[in-house]
Amino acid sequence: MSKLVKPLLIILVFTMLSCTEDRHFEENVDFNSRVWSMDEAVNFSFDIEDDSSYYQLYFNLRNDGDYPYRNLYVHYALKDSNDYVLDKKLQDIQLFDPKSGAPYGEGFGSVRSHQVLLEDSVLFPGEGKYTVSLRQYMRTDSLKGVHSAGIRIQKVNTAE
Repeated sequence: MSKLVKPLLIILVFTMLSCTEDRHFEENVDFNSRVWSMDEAVNFSFDIEDDSSYYQLYFNLRNDGDYPYRNLYVHYALKDSNDYVLDKKLQDIQLFDPKSGAPYGEGFGSVRSHQVLLEDSVLFPGEGKYTVSLRQYMRTDSLKGVHSAGIRIQKVNTAE
């Protein structure tokens, strides 16, 4: 393959993959010193312009081998622009196999990335600004080994 064809093929594949993605919003917050404090909420604001479509809500997490537990309790709240809580839930996310201790998620070495479905089909009540708030809900004030947390809002693809 010529030196020019290889980069063009990579760009073409990347472009084709990105066109099929239905991601509406995605953002992650990095934690200082890889520690997520219990009193530290991470908030994500986004706009919904199509209130006739359903959306999936994902929780993103990056952790490392210093994380002291096999799971993570995360409390999330979805609010509208008037701070009215539309949905809230405490989610138990498994990060390590309970028997073997092997880490779940994707990655190399000790750093793992997780993307966990929180809600499968959210129908927003109207167009406008919405906020998702995330808090770790473990019994430890300072949770070590957490690199980042975030959300992804993805439009549900109804075409079959």
